[in-house]
Amino acid sequence: MSNYHHGDVRNTLLQQAETILHQEGPGGLTLRRLARLTGISEAAPYRHFDGKDGILAAVAIAAFDRFADRLQQVASQHADHRDRVMALGAAYVGFALDHPQHFRLIFGRERPPLDQYPDLREAADNAFDVLQRAVTAIDRRADMTLTEAATAYNRALAAWSRAHGIATLLIDGMIVPPADQDIEAFILGLLSEDLTAPSA
Repeated sequence: MSNYHHGDVRNTLLQQAETILHQEGPGGLTLRRLARLTGISEAAPYRHFDGKDGILAAVAIAAFDRFADRLQQVASQHADHRDRVMALGAAYVGFALDHPQHFRLIFGRERPPLDQYPDLREAADNAFDVLQRAVTAIDRRADMTLTEAATAYNRALAAWSRAHGIATLLIDGMIVPPADQDIEAFILGLLSEDLTAPSA
């Protein structure tokens, strides 16, 4: 018999899911396993989540929210445009290094389909919106012309792609920072590299 009150079950399951994700990644998550580890009936998780995708979506929403909060906090600390973009890129990569399994979940194949979970799509869109606002001089989409909106989107997409590539290569061990260089300095160096200039 479970000692949890009904209202506690969902949070308890989410906390255990976070632990499993941190230790093993999304592949280790099943509702049956969560029920066993939390000491509730096997049927109980299905009152709160519609299967494995449901709990993965809930964990991903929380991760997206933390990710967006981190980006927003960094963006608010830098008035200079270039400094803000660089700091955001470093924060993006830093989140991946600090939370590799969460990063893989929210951007990887294990993430449930956005079109099946509106709250998950909203959380994902919000994180990208923070990035888009930060790399443009326009804060409100309603104020944009179509051309400005397209430019803002493309600039945000380019910044996202660069930071995401660096983050993915680092957490997958495809690139390794030099032992004598601070990781943040290494990341900033990659982000600031001018790819249009010929090498000396």
